[in-house]
Amino acid sequence: MVGTKTVEVTCEKCGKLYETEAVDYIDLHDDRDLIRNLKSGKANRVQCPKCKKVMYLKRSIVINFEPESKIVVFDSSAKSKAAKEEIQKTFENVVAINETLEETGNETEFMVLHDLTKLKRLLEQYLKVYD
Repeated sequence: MVGTKTVEVTCEKCGKLYETEAVDYIDLHDDRDLIRNLKSGKANRVQCPKCKKVMYLKRSIVINFEPESKIVVFDSSAKSKAAKEEIQKTFENVVAINETLEETGNETEFMVLHDLTKLKRLLEQYLKVYD
C-alpha cells in the first residue's frame, strides 16, 4: 500500500503553483515497484507542468519493511540529532495511544535515516531476502 497526499508545489524556476501527489508511506511487501525510485532518491520527484523543471520534494517517507518488524523514516533533511529525536518522539507518541499499538511499537525496530546510501543498503538487503 502506498500512502500519498496531494500537495501544492511552487516551481523554483518559473513560480507556477501546481498540485502533485507526494509519497508519504510505502509498504515494501505490497509496493516493490517503488523500491527502484527509493534507491535512486526519486520517490518524490516532481516536474513543473509549465517549464518542465524537475524538483525533489523535501518531505519524510515512512517505509514499512514488512514482513520484518522494521519501520524506517527517510528524511534527507533530518541530519541533526535533534531532528532525528523529534521524529522518534512522534513515533513513540503514536504507539502510546493504546495498548495494542504500544505492544506493536515495542516489537518494531524504528530508525530515522537521512543518508540515501544507508537506505539503499537496507533496500538491497530486503530484496535479497524477499525477492
